[in-house]
Amino acid sequence: MKPLVTNDDQPIEPIDLFLGQKLKDFRIKVGWTLSDLAEKIGVSHQQIHKYEYGSTKMSANTLYKLSRLFNTTPNSFFEGFVPEDVADKSENSNDNISLNKKEKINILLIEDNSADEFLVRKILNSSKYESNIFCLHDGQEVIDFLRRKLNITPFPRPDIILLDLNLPNVSGHSILKSLKQDRDLQNIPVLVITNSLSKKDMENCYKNHASGYMSKSFDYKTFQNNLLKAIGYWVETVILPS
Repeated sequence: MKPLVTNDDQPIEPIDLFLGQKLKDFRIKVGWTLSDLAEKIGVSHQQIHKYEYGSTKMSANTLYKLSRLFNTTPNSFFEGFVPEDVADKSENSNDNISLNKKEKINILLIEDNSADEFLVRKILNSSKYESNIFCLHDGQEVIDFLRRKLNITPFPRPDIILLDLNLPNVSGHSILKSLKQDRDLQNIPVLVITNSLSKKDMENCYKNHASGYMSKSFDYKTFQNNLLKAIGYWVETVILPS
């Protein structure tokens, strides 16, 4: 695999990407902003941003400062990293897609309207597919949950995300964009379910790589039929990435 390239045409090495993600995870876990961390180690917030995206290498001295700041060891930044040549061998030895269908699908419903949540749960519970459903009601809560910042009951990685657009604090459009820009989450199918009939809303969702856009029909039977068809597509017709 070729290294990514920065705006300066310099290659981004896998180890720098890995260290950057570790740094970001540590920072988010303690609830610090880029500026907070920058002030604590005496650099600009732009420099922290470059570290987190792997576009600037972290020196041993910087790693030592960060490890002391997060009350850990420098080695913890490297835990889980697999060199590229080893990873390639591992991937090549098990490069076949599993055709076994999941016995239970994990569905994350992002919906702030309690009546709509009830309808969706009712429809999913009437399905022949066994599902594990978890619901979040607030846009920022979704981001924090998916990045493991919220201390709530553990929920498996979603197989499918059902997303309403009209959410408090952070809009559904922003949630979708964030999901598709996150390399750890971007392969999860996101089905937008909304009352909006706006062509602009629909086009923006597909531009941000939504897997589908569905209107919440006022007729329960129509809504039920459409949603079950969509779920059936992901469960039976195609192979889910998770």
